[in-house]
Amino acid sequence: MENKNVIFEKTYLTVADIKSYLNISSTAAYELTHRKDFPTCKIGSSIRVPTELFLRWIDYHTHVPAELLEEKALNRKEALRVG
Repeated sequence: MENKNVIFEKTYLTVADIKSYLNISSTAAYELTHRKDFPTCKIGSSIRVPTELFLRWIDYHTHVPAELLEEKALNRKEALRVG
């Protein structure tokens, strides 16, 4: 398995990279690439995913409970006071 940090040094990801990063099946990775809201670049029969847009897509589709957001904000305020 490729190191996840190495994957994001690439400008474009393959379906195999998406599969590896999300720990999903090949079928699920290909299904993602067919969603209308998923960023893809098709070059002939090859599918590539722009890394930056993939990361934004993940952020947008990640649910973070309000308690964690509040905790993160409190930690940030404490860090500003200490620093």
